[in-house]
Amino acid sequence: MLEALPRPARREDQSLPARRLTSAIGALVRAEDLPAGSDRAARLRDLVVEHHVVVVTGFGTDEASFTELAQGFGTPSIHPLHRFTGRDGQPVAQIVDSPDRPPAGFPWHTDLSWLERPPRFGLLQALEIPEVGGDTLWISLAAAYEALSPALQELCSALTGVHGIDATLRRTVVDHHGAELAHRFAAAHPPVRHPLVRAHPDTGAPGLYICPMYLEHIAELRPDESAMLLSHLAAVATEPEHAVRWRWSEGDLVIWDEACTLHRALVDHHPSVRRMRRCTIDGDRPVGGATAYA
Repeated sequence: MLEALPRPARREDQSLPARRLTSAIGALVRAEDLPAGSDRAARLRDLVVEHHVVVVTGFGTDEASFTELAQGFGTPSIHPLHRFTGRDGQPVAQIVDSPDRPPAGFPWHTDLSWLERPPRFGLLQALEIPEVGGDTLWISLAAAYEALSPALQELCSALTGVHGIDATLRRTVVDHHGAELAHRFAAAHPPVRHPLVRAHPDTGAPGLYICPMYLEHIAELRPDESAMLLSHLAAVATEPEHAVRWRWSEGDLVIWDEACTLHRALVDHHPSVRRMRRCTIDGDRPVGGATAYA
């Protein structure tokens, strides 16, 4: 079992004014309260680690400001599909839903959990928002872990999840790049194993590491046992008490901790246009642990 990590020092005298959005997850700050310069990302990072999701209202739609902030969080990720197709230079992308391009409708997920080193942070900026619909929801996997009984916490801490490319992603690759490339892409990214309980990279605190979209099964269990346990964990994780829902306005920016959250975007705005700018930040290999701070 992983030993507790030392609690990182907090910059109490430099903390940003923030309002909690729920008791389990989420905080709100105003762009006008952000400091200038390189300290901006550091202070926001503290809030993201503490609250898992931070909404910055009034950030604006400028791409240069978005990119500069993202780089302050670490190395912006190149999507594996972009690397595979030779488009290595585009870590910042747009998600555009329109009448001719319906929203993807992905289920609850943490980004790219089928990588050996999944992303550490996610950033999303609202460029064009429908009049109604298109909200995004996040789940605290730390809160979900705390909601389990001690016995189930102990069991989950000894188990390993197998994450792989799912049918939804395969279809997307086929639609945009053809079946042959989709087959080669899947072969180049075989399933990976991650602990079912993950120690937070900054705090060492335990949280479930499940991803209904990409977590195929639990390695140590029989298929029926695995399906039953994963169904229960997903039901616990997605209880409303563990969630925050954000209704976007143009110029909002949201940053979230990929190590301890799930998210999903609603598709109730179709056929209206919804245009977002997104980026993820490179992360490390998840490590197991069920020891919070002493």
